[in-house]
Amino acid sequence: MITILARRLSIASIFSLLVPAIAMAAPTASICHATTDAQRGALDELYTSEGCSSCPPADRWFAQLAANADPARLSLLAFHVDYWDSIGWPDRFGSGAYSDRQRDRVGNAGSASVYTPQVMLGQRVGFPWSSSAALSALHAANAQASSLALDLGAMPAGGGFDVTLKALPVAGGSLPNGALYLALYENGLSTQVRGGENSGALLRHERVVRQLLGPYPLAGAQWSRVLHVAPPHDAHAERLGLTAFVQSHPGDTLQALSLPLATCAR
Repeated sequence: MITILARRLSIASIFSLLVPAIAMAAPTASICHATTDAQRGALDELYTSEGCSSCPPADRWFAQLAANADPARLSLLAFHVDYWDSIGWPDRFGSGAYSDRQRDRVGNAGSASVYTPQVMLGQRVGFPWSSSAALSALHAANAQASSLALDLGAMPAGGGFDVTLKALPVAGGSLPNGALYLALYENGLSTQVRGGENSGALLRHERVVRQLLGPYPLAGAQWSRVLHVAPPHDAHAERLGLTAFVQSHPGDTLQALSLPLATCAR
């Protein structure tokens, strides 16, 4: 009896230790959080289309970059435009809003060249992505100090995510002039193209923008808001991520931060 009781007490005591641990671990596993440091996070934007025959090499370069990127140092967003849709293959990720964004970014930088694939790094709307100097330029963007900090948190809620987003000046004072955006991106996407210039090709995509919120003008000593992000019905939660970024009117990226959502997806 003593032995049996001891075993029962032992099992009960172990269970009493496990239950609080599980209870404490569960909420932690469902919450994601990231914040910037004193350096500026870079944002690399790719404007692409599944209907563009010259885009797949840029898509592959972009995917390789994304595979090794530190989310706190380099954010990457692929905006699929829609102006190639009429030549035989409508891009299911394409959006007129992203085509407009591309034109606005080009115009704000004082240029008139809109094309695909087009890579943008800050005000450099014709970034030479295929050049050997591309990585050096990305490192140089990271080397700059930032006057702006971002804090990004997410929690599963209502079939999507409740996102807490904060912006504040690094050294006090007021926030710099700029507009804040929040992008929901998805990785690991592929399409078997059956028309247009890429007919017959299997195209793979990373960091595809599925939703873009903003712009939110910054003002005052800090900016804070809770936003609900609802992914598209065909999105895979374990492949999703968020990117928050602030850009000035000419297009300079003042700060950028990415947060993969896999660890907080239900």
